[in-house]
Amino acid sequence: MKRTIYLAALLLTAMACPAQDDAHLRTLTEGVIQLRKAGASTKALNQKVIAWSAQGMPKITLMDEIARDRQNEYRGEGANRFRMNQIVTHVYHRQNTGMTSKGDYFNSTEKDIFYSAIEKTVKARSTATYTITGHAGKQEFAVVAFSPSTDFAVSVGRKTAKSTTRGVVTVKTAKVSREDSITLTITNNSDRPESFVILNHNPQKQ
Repeated sequence: MKRTIYLAALLLTAMACPAQDDAHLRTLTEGVIQLRKAGASTKALNQKVIAWSAQGMPKITLMDEIARDRQNEYRGEGANRFRMNQIVTHVYHRQNTGMTSKGDYFNSTEKDIFYSAIEKTVKARSTATYTITGHAGKQEFAVVAFSPSTDFAVSVGRKTAKSTTRGVVTVKTAKVSREDSITLTITNNSDRPESFVILNHNPQKQ
């Protein structure tokens, strides 16, 4: 029977932002923070593409299979300020040459790719909801706001993990199966649209 797994509801206290377990997820999170500090300049973007696609680096793909929240996502001027989706797309191409059809990849369940990311911009005073399926094992997510001062929360059901002073929320789940549905929500409590990068480590272990 298909179950719905609510992030942060299975492990950890409601208001805490736990330390990240996976070393490469920590590296990716710090890289996103560096992009923020550099204002996501073209130079900073190019540096991240080169660094993350270097030989020996774990592969990453775009979490492009999650549907857009049409009601609560912001798509106007100033959206996707990290330009993270562009970075991951370029990294993926450098790591997987010869693939050209979008429909054949950009999916966080792709075999032997354990890391994925996507950037979403949420309207002011709004909550965007995303459903993730096909993952397996203990999942770890990091959500990074473009502004470290943004008041936001990653929430599921009655449990909420609030942002830290660094503008980062980390949430983990107990072991899930590919048949499970993971529901992640981002609540932007600020008075302006805000961009968020969602990072995931999916070990793909049943």
